[in-house]
Amino acid sequence: MPVPGKPRVSKDRPETASISRRRQLSAGAAIAVTALFAAGCGAVSASSGPAGLQQQISAGDQAAAATRAAPSQPPAAGPASTALPAGRRIRGRDVTAIGDSVMSASVLALKNALPGIYIDAKPDREMPAGLAIIRRLASSGQLRPVVVLGLGTNFLVTHSQLQQLVALIGPDRRLVLVNTYVPDGWSKQVNRTEAAFVQQHPDIVLADWYDTIIHRQYLLWPDHVHPMLPGTNVYARLIAKAVQATRTVTGPSAGTAPVLANGSDVTAPAGAGG
Repeated sequence: MPVPGKPRVSKDRPETASISRRRQLSAGAAIAVTALFAAGCGAVSASSGPAGLQQQISAGDQAAAATRAAPSQPPAAGPASTALPAGRRIRGRDVTAIGDSVMSASVLALKNALPGIYIDAKPDREMPAGLAIIRRLASSGQLRPVVVLGLGTNFLVTHSQLQQLVALIGPDRRLVLVNTYVPDGWSKQVNRTEAAFVQQHPDIVLADWYDTIIHRQYLLWPDHVHPMLPGTNVYARLIAKAVQATRTVTGPSAGTAPVLANGSDVTAPAGAGG
């Protein structure tokens, strides 16, 4: 049972990319963050990682493209078309997932956890690009009833952007926000923004990748951002858990505790080491 007043969170973490911009961020005041915005922070670049990581992300890119090319039957336009049948377990074909290189590295595991899922994940992606994809899918009738968004590895996420996201998906779809893990102050800024937003919107499920992976860093590549293959299974199980948690959401209501999905009960794969 969720603790009253605390978000319901799903935890499962990592991602690849160069961390040069992030290391400039201090955990300090907003004025320091503003200065970094003006100066320009560097994105996490998967292409600078180990060959194995690059191959993993390349395979993920191909697998994600296959999920987008697969024949789909998007619901007809209209408010009722985005509502899920009550009591039914959510299937992969009900889910649209948008993300960056952390999700891209985990595509194969996500497809296994949620067969039929639609995935659009690319390295170096930031929130504005994610919003543009969601806008296009929504306007073409292809946005599914549950939307999973995993961005924030490459640049900060703002309250205004999250408001735009909620407006784009509409009141009848369900949203899972996946927070971030980067080994410095960057992800803390993103995660604080998302946690505060979820507190204000208890109809959103927070998938807590940060808390899921922080004590399992042996599952990450040496960049301490992206999951190795065993870690992608933990990531995928976290997302699947968060997606199912959206079934308990009945809509925005004052005084309702947010839903938090975490990986405290997600077992790391046997034999994983590092």
